[in-house]
Amino acid sequence: MNEVPQEAERNSYFRLIFLNLLISMFIIISYVYIAETFGSISTIFIESPGFILRFGITLLLFGFLSVLAGSIHGLIDGFMAEFLYQLAFYNQIYFEWCLIVAIFGLLVGLYKYKPSKYLEGIKIYYTFVVLIIISFIMAGIITILQGLFYLDQFTLEILIINYGFNYFTQALISVVFIIPILLFLYDKTFAASERHLYYMFLTHHPISDSDHTFYLKFGRTKIYFCSRCSGVILGGLFSMFFTYLMERIFQVQFSNEIALILIIILPIPAIIDWGTQRLLFRKSTTKSRLFTGFILGSALHFMSFTYKYYFFTVLFLIIYFSVFGILVYFGHKKEMRLLREEDYSYLSKSEVE
Repeated sequence: MNEVPQEAERNSYFRLIFLNLLISMFIIISYVYIAETFGSISTIFIESPGFILRFGITLLLFGFLSVLAGSIHGLIDGFMAEFLYQLAFYNQIYFEWCLIVAIFGLLVGLYKYKPSKYLEGIKIYYTFVVLIIISFIMAGIITILQGLFYLDQFTLEILIINYGFNYFTQALISVVFIIPILLFLYDKTFAASERHLYYMFLTHHPISDSDHTFYLKFGRTKIYFCSRCSGVILGGLFSMFFTYLMERIFQVQFSNEIALILIIILPIPAIIDWGTQRLLFRKSTTKSRLFTGFILGSALHFMSFTYKYYFFTVLFLIIYFSVFGILVYFGHKKEMRLLREEDYSYLSKSEVE
């Protein structure tokens, strides 16, 4: 009697862990890529300690995502994102700025998003006031931390103007006025009503096979996706990010030989999971589909490093597609045989009656 609740509880734990990892990776990857183009939150203060006013795209993006994700994600993901960016693009680690970004994420995330919260005009005003207070607090924290690290290099007046006041001005134009508007638009789009968006081009399965899908919730809107395809996309994106990051940090090209080995080994679990289900030996789960799809997506990314072994790459692609075709053929034959047996059994019972 307890098997179903226990299974539901395990699935809820899995979903909770998966979604939190997905949110963290999305914030970190977005931060690093945006910061590469526009500069991280620390860039303007490290590269140009003089007072320079510049629109903070990364500050805006990270602030908005921290409100949506909450204080824990803002704290941990902010620290990790800034740290990884510094590893990849700076010659040294400025630990105080990793801490500053983390504190900013924590404070902004305390005012966590709730569906329909920003549809009321007064809540937009409260958000505006809260962000001004947070910006003022962060300006003070930045001034204090910079003073602790560089008091022998700068006077108190320079610290206040070039760091504290500079940050507060940046926050005014890129966080305080824009984030409330973005939250209102987000709420208006995704939380005005409760919706379930189930599209075939996202799920690849009819509603009768909805157990092959999972959903992401935005406000009060649930959008459904194919589990395995989502795993493939996520695996490809994450692998691309980490190989790019490792190349930036260690200044080395990913090994062609290791890439070839990976594209041979990594697709095997996905073939086993999908193949045994196609042959009706078992029914795969959302967890297995996401996991095997993820490592299959990683394999697809690593194909870009096997140009040196082009022949072997093509050879294994042919082998795996051949296996796929064979499994489709025998799986279809087995399905037809079972249907015939079912029809025969039904007709036999009808004749007896």
